[in-house]
Amino acid sequence: MKSERARLIGVLLLAPLAAAAEPAPTWTGGLDLRLREVAIDNANALDDSSSTAERHFQRYRLRAWGQVQPEQSFLVNGRLMWEGRHYDKPDVNSYETWYSGAVMFDNLYVQADRPGGLPLKLKLGRQDIVLGNGWLMLDGTPLDGSRTLYFDALRVTWASGLNTLDAILLKQNPRTRLTLDGETEDQTEQTEKGLALYLRHKYGADTDLDGYWFYKHNDPATGQAAGGMRLNNGFYFPSASDDGHVNALGGRIETQYSPTWKLRAELAAQWGRRNGADMEGFGFNGRATHALGGAWNDRVHVGYEFLSGDDPDTGRNEAFDPLWGRWPQWSELYGPYTYGMETRTGETTNLHRLNLGWAAQVHPKAELSLDYHALFADQNTKRGTAGFSDSDKFRGHLVTAWLRAKLDKHVSGHLLAEYFLPGDYYEAPKGDNAYFLRAELNLSY
Repeated sequence: MKSERARLIGVLLLAPLAAAAEPAPTWTGGLDLRLREVAIDNANALDDSSSTAERHFQRYRLRAWGQVQPEQSFLVNGRLMWEGRHYDKPDVNSYETWYSGAVMFDNLYVQADRPGGLPLKLKLGRQDIVLGNGWLMLDGTPLDGSRTLYFDALRVTWASGLNTLDAILLKQNPRTRLTLDGETEDQTEQTEKGLALYLRHKYGADTDLDGYWFYKHNDPATGQAAGGMRLNNGFYFPSASDDGHVNALGGRIETQYSPTWKLRAELAAQWGRRNGADMEGFGFNGRATHALGGAWNDRVHVGYEFLSGDDPDTGRNEAFDPLWGRWPQWSELYGPYTYGMETRTGETTNLHRLNLGWAAQVHPKAELSLDYHALFADQNTKRGTAGFSDSDKFRGHLVTAWLRAKLDKHVSGHLLAEYFLPGDYYEAPKGDNAYFLRAELNLSY
């Protein structure tokens, strides 16, 4: 009897230890809602007489995500997304007043840490990927206007000491996938296959040194609307497919040079074949930031960006390809909208950009930033085309202002205003001033 009692006591004492050795799966999840009010004038064509010059609409994006972790080294993550839009303007018959987009998974992946004891992390499926500052890799779905950013990819990360190496294999379909309601839209203009190798080295406590090679192969999209027309957010618009392949070899440095100076610079050389022509491009992007301190923690910065343009006097294509960097990196107006007259949505190239800016913590929960950009073309690639100069290269002046606020972990938002004054690079019927206004509220749980 005493031996049975001792055995029972032993079982009761050891049971918690057994449970601790095999923990139950952990579940996490959340919701977020993004509300936007947007007003735009002349951004697409810089032409007051255009019937679609004035735009006014609301965006309502709702996302729900969940993650289950059966064990410490393995997890499954999914996120559902829906965004609807209500259009007040343009007031023309071909545009819907209300548009409800697809209900879709914009994240759905599995992740394994140290499989087989190897110093690796594997991530397979639909996922968000940002490399460096996102100059060449951040947005895999440029046609849906920041509704999603995803890549369908396998990402393998190796880390050892001060070095981290990412190897990424991806394939982007031109149309939406993993939808719950059968809705399909164009997310990019072509089928894209890619490989990225990205090495990060920590040099001291304050400096990051990165080196990378990207390869992107484009196949023209088939089975879509004729004439290169795309459909997204309720609109049909022309945007041609790319064909060919691009290599990009580059490097990046970011350093806290001193207590008051922060520097970053990135450059890349490109080669390959694009749309029937050999291509070679070059790009540089740099910024120096100086902290002034004070009650508002004022900072000033100066930046320069160069993206080579296609010289119409050669048989090659010298235009720099932003790859998966087609997102509004420095302007919500000029890159996503105005560049569409020359290239495609968000496809910035053929550019010299000089930037002066100031930012300050004007309130414990709010930051104000002001920026001026002087924009130039590298080449008169569009010469002979109505609305573009044959020789002048000054694109114009762009002024932007952001007021960002984060009230707590559940509520944040911003106010944004941009104004563009075109230069002599544009000719009649183009050349009218443009603006972009946006108010945003984010609720998260």
